[in-house]
Amino acid sequence: MEKHLNSLIEKVIRYDRCGIGVIVDTVSGHTFDLVEKNLQLKLPEEFRYISSLVSVTSFSKMEFFEFEDDPKDWNGIIKNNLEIRKNYEKDSNGQSKERMDKILVLADDDGGSVFMITQDSPNKPAPVVWCDYGDMYHYAIAGQFRNPHDEWPSFTDFFEFLVNDLDKRAAKEE
Repeated sequence: MEKHLNSLIEKVIRYDRCGIGVIVDTVSGHTFDLVEKNLQLKLPEEFRYISSLVSVTSFSKMEFFEFEDDPKDWNGIIKNNLEIRKNYEKDSNGQSKERMDKILVLADDDGGSVFMITQDSPNKPAPVVWCDYGDMYHYAIAGQFRNPHDEWPSFTDFFEFLVNDLDKRAAKEE
C-alpha cells in the first residue's frame, strides 16, 4: 500500500510541475500539532503523511483550506474550522457540538463541503465525506445525510480519487 501511495504522491508532484491546475505545498509537523491543539482532534497518520509531502490547496473542483502556522490567518484551516463550528453550534443550539468536534472541514463553499471524520486514535482511518453544502450541517445535527453524497473510508482513498480525477483532466488536455 505504501508503494502505491508514494506513486500517487509522485504523480501529483509531476502534475504540479507540468501546470495541470494543482498547487502543491507541504505541511510541517508543527502545523499539524497546531491544528490538533486548536481544534482538539487527532489527525490520522495517513493524512499527516500525505499532507507532509503534498498538501493540495487547489485540487479538482474545490479549493481546500490552507494549512497555516498562524491560527489567526484569514484563509487557514484552523480559523475556518473554528468559525464553522461556532456558526453550527449557534444555529443548532449546541446540538452539533459532539459531531463537529470530530470533524475537520477540508473545503466548504456554496456548492459543497468536504470533511474528514476524525477518530480517537491517529492509527484509525478517518472517513472523508463530500456532500452538498447544507448536508454537512444536517449531518452535524442528526448524524445522517438528507441527500446522496460521496464517502471514502479513509483519507488515502479520497486522495486516490483526487489523483484519478487529475489523470482524467490531464488526459483531456492532451
